[in-house]
Amino acid sequence: MSKELQIIDLIAQLTGQTDALSDDAFWEPETRLIYTTDMLVENRHFKTAYFSPQDLGWKAAAVNISDIAAMGGKPRHLLISLGLPEALGLDWVRTFYAGLIEACQQFDCRIVGGDTVSHELITLNVTAVGVCPENHTVGRRANAEAGDYIIATGYHGLSATGLRALQQGSPGFPACKAAHLRPIPRVEAGLMLSRKFGRYALMDSSDGLADALIKIAQASGKRLLARQADIPVHPELLAGGQDANPQALWQSILYGGEDFELVATVPQVDDEVLTHFTVIGRVEEATDEQPNAWLEPVQGGQPQLLTLNRTYQHFSPQPEKPVEEAPHA
Repeated sequence: MSKELQIIDLIAQLTGQTDALSDDAFWEPETRLIYTTDMLVENRHFKTAYFSPQDLGWKAAAVNISDIAAMGGKPRHLLISLGLPEALGLDWVRTFYAGLIEACQQFDCRIVGGDTVSHELITLNVTAVGVCPENHTVGRRANAEAGDYIIATGYHGLSATGLRALQQGSPGFPACKAAHLRPIPRVEAGLMLSRKFGRYALMDSSDGLADALIKIAQASGKRLLARQADIPVHPELLAGGQDANPQALWQSILYGGEDFELVATVPQVDDEVLTHFTVIGRVEEATDEQPNAWLEPVQGGQPQLLTLNRTYQHFSPQPEKPVEEAPHA
């Protein structure tokens, strides 16, 4: 177990809030409110060399709105706390807030407070409050059952590829760069699931598609089997020659992270579900004491075990993926 997960487990034990810390956000049944928070730190999660203040504002809002979407909720309020270098001017703050406000307007929420301090590096903390509407059902990681379909929105691997292109100054890759700089929270898709199903498992893929599959499997005590042939591959992922290196291609898709898509399991699919999602596998009963997620290769053969060791973990060396990473577990 990584140090990051050890810290989270320790906090859960110390606070007695194991269930509350088991999802992308905390849902309070009495009020139907959803709470989440995330931090973005300069040189850890972003670099100002390729993040404009406005894009950074958008992303700071989007990663938190995505956590609300990952519970099947609707975002309502954001609180913004800023740690800023003293030399940073008001123009930077004005442009940063333009990005925040743009995201809030698109996803129908508002900024209602926050805090500011002086700090050597730009440090951004956003707390988001959302709601699971009446007659909707909140999504939980532990809700998968055998026979469910595994579904996912959008494409995976774009953000990691976009970051690589930004770091290297590579031309092109507009969709990949946009996925990294301005991810789109899948609020509408999450609300559709919460309205449609009385039980479904759900989380976002901020730490990678494999991470989402594994954590749903472990929380639910099931075996998730994804089919490689059914996972969509965006054309831009092939534009850089990654099709000639399948290992690198699937490393980006499965473990790249920061795509902020939704991954869910549902008991049935129809045209409405398929408007937002692609079916990428099925849920099975766990056949051993360690429920986990597996990938069925395109070429057939034995399914491959997916592992958190190849996903990003704070406090651990990352030899395979030397890039800024998702701001939360």
